[in-house]
Amino acid sequence: MKIEGEHIFKGPRQAVWEMFRDPEVLASAMPGTQALNKIDDQNYEGTMNVRIGPVSGSFAGQLNVSNENPPESCTLTVDGRGAAGFAKGVGNVHFSDNSDGSTFMKYDGDVVIGGTLASVGQRMIDSVSKSMIKTAFETLDL
Repeated sequence: MKIEGEHIFKGPRQAVWEMFRDPEVLASAMPGTQALNKIDDQNYEGTMNVRIGPVSGSFAGQLNVSNENPPESCTLTVDGRGAAGFAKGVGNVHFSDNSDGSTFMKYDGDVVIGGTLASVGQRMIDSVSKSMIKTAFETLDL
């Protein structure tokens, strides 16, 4: 599954970058996140409850941040597993300054979903993932 999108954050790029590197802030913004713990500067682990249609469950996973060019870009690699299936993905995130002091963020990536979770259908998975991403960005922008 391909994911891509963009968002404009109200704050300056450096502040947005720091927010994205703070596990407590991210955990509070991502719907269903129970925990997100920093292992070291590039690695995090966490748990999240996910519901897509009739399938729901808890997932444990890792997040790796690589190819960092602060505060401009990075690559995110995720690997999550639970009784309802798995999700693995890689995405690139780019931040740029807008003339009004806000920050433009663009992201793109690929995610593979398997197990019972994949049985709910691509359209439903796509809809729920877009909703979760939108909710997270709106929460971070308050």
